[in-house]
Amino acid sequence: MCSLGPIVRFVVINPDLIGEVLGRTKGGYYRKPKELNNIVKSFIGEHNLLVSEDKEHERSRKMLNPAFHFVNLRSMVSIMSNETLKSIESLLSSTSETTKIRVDSEFNVLTLSIIASSAFGRSFDVKPDGDKSLADIFNEIKDIVGYRTIRLINQNDFLDRLPFWGRPLIDKGSKLLNDFVNQSIQSRRTGESTSLCSGSDILDLLLSAVDDNGQSFTDQQIKDEALTFVLAGSETTGNLMTWTIYLLMHHEQVLKDCREEIDRVLGNETSPTFEHLADLQIIEAVLYESLRLYPPAPIFVRECKEPHRINTPDNQQEIYIPTGTHVLVSVYTVHRNEKYWSNPNEFNYKRWLRDPVTKLKPKLSHPYAFIPFAQGTRNCIGQNFAILEAKVILAMFLQQCDFQLIPGQVIVPESKGVTMSPKYGMYANIKKRK
Repeated sequence: MCSLGPIVRFVVINPDLIGEVLGRTKGGYYRKPKELNNIVKSFIGEHNLLVSEDKEHERSRKMLNPAFHFVNLRSMVSIMSNETLKSIESLLSSTSETTKIRVDSEFNVLTLSIIASSAFGRSFDVKPDGDKSLADIFNEIKDIVGYRTIRLINQNDFLDRLPFWGRPLIDKGSKLLNDFVNQSIQSRRTGESTSLCSGSDILDLLLSAVDDNGQSFTDQQIKDEALTFVLAGSETTGNLMTWTIYLLMHHEQVLKDCREEIDRVLGNETSPTFEHLADLQIIEAVLYESLRLYPPAPIFVRECKEPHRINTPDNQQEIYIPTGTHVLVSVYTVHRNEKYWSNPNEFNYKRWLRDPVTKLKPKLSHPYAFIPFAQGTRNCIGQNFAILEAKVILAMFLQQCDFQLIPGQVIVPESKGVTMSPKYGMYANIKKRK
């Protein structure tokens, strides 16, 4: 435990202690840090699962849980496959065997397109500001917010309001995004637009969600929640795909195993269905192993809102956690702890293969040893969507494309804000699979 100015920070790398912080017994003593709201409110608002607390969060979570059940997600697979096919066709038609492609950027563009189309039934390709698409505007705001966050500008109300350091661009971009979302909501309410899949999309589910008293979300809450899904569900899945391709480019036999499974399951089909995905068990195992080695969010923070004590792993003493303490959970460290993982730095997808009879995943050595989507009441509500999306993207790219890493690159992970991506980007040649 250490302090930086007035804030006490407690870094946790032990799964038992993580269970104390995130579990049902002590989890109620913690909240998302207040600083997070200052960072994101400028473009995703304040009424969303990311930053809301207490009864508002509990109500929203209960209303939204059904939206991310597999039954509702299955129809969205068509959006995932359609957007992925467009990305593959665009890459293969515009590149040659010597063209350098920035892999991390391409996957982030794709995942943003998928989540935006699923959330609004409309693409972010529209250009409300000349040559800039909504995707460009969204990424520009995200980069500016990151710049201001590192320099603590958005943690000071006076500095935050000053028309410097990208503030005018945030305001203009946020207005364009809000106009787009408001139009999407209005069009869906009046029946002028429908989802891009055979069933309900995220916007449909937000519009139809009701609480225990039969009350719906307000338009402001729908807008904030939808933009939150776009923010949280684009770059994280994009980074998962980047690190997975990176690992496969270094493990030829695993790549071969993946392709044999894809060819067997998909046959001549180029777009997997929901039914196909259940049979892609090697693909699933590879993604989980990638999440273990390179969790998209390598660290997350909880703030103590009421003083209490937590037990040490040996139960020999208690640790006092004062109000305002920031507990930093190091996901990256836990995922590579040799006490809970054999050969923890080795890429071994077979540790995740399901039992051939029961179809169940192997039991973890500790329930908090694998937490890429966090745990407890504040875990990622969109994790089922993310895994389905990643399976679709990986299966389609491996079926149709060959990747060759550009030699001489320095590939090192770096935390940029919340997520972890290659510090200098990742470049590869992409060509049609032979």
